[in-house]
Amino acid sequence: MSVEENVETLTLGPGCFWSFDAVARRTPGVTSSVAGYAGDDGPPPNYEQYKRYGLNPQKFVEAVQLTFRPDEISLEDVLDLFFQSHDPTKPNQSGADRGSIYHSTIFHAGEEQRVRAEKVMDRVQRELGRNIVTDLRPYGQFIEADPDQQDFYNRNRFEPYCRVVIEPKLSSMGLDID
Repeated sequence: MSVEENVETLTLGPGCFWSFDAVARRTPGVTSSVAGYAGDDGPPPNYEQYKRYGLNPQKFVEAVQLTFRPDEISLEDVLDLFFQSHDPTKPNQSGADRGSIYHSTIFHAGEEQRVRAEKVMDRVQRELGRNIVTDLRPYGQFIEADPDQQDFYNRNRFEPYCRVVIEPKLSSMGLDID
């Protein structure tokens, strides 16, 4: 956490980064949302090799790196939005997208985030009454996605994916689609 700015950073893999980025950008207290790939050390998967052969040796996932003000929104509230934004009971899937790059993952940046995330995960699992498959992993690295992947919903509102997937998600979460 940066003391001078009183912000915290958390990296989350909610399946599709386009949807969660749209959620984050509409959340008071979130100061930055960046779409990218998070995972272990090493290069991220070559997207074509991943799509064609399923190669993802570093276990990268589509992720959103959030910076937020904990005096406005708690880590627990950020994690609640994360769990509301996708189905954490389905491994390697985000809607129609399937594969290890879409696995539900929380990348903790230290022991405090890990402990707090575990508590939220336990509560969510009890509330759902089903096992969640979300991985809790130490933060390794984050690689920002191409500029055309950033703020995708706001720049492409009339694309079918935005209208069919992201808009209903925002509405169901009580977030403004404008």
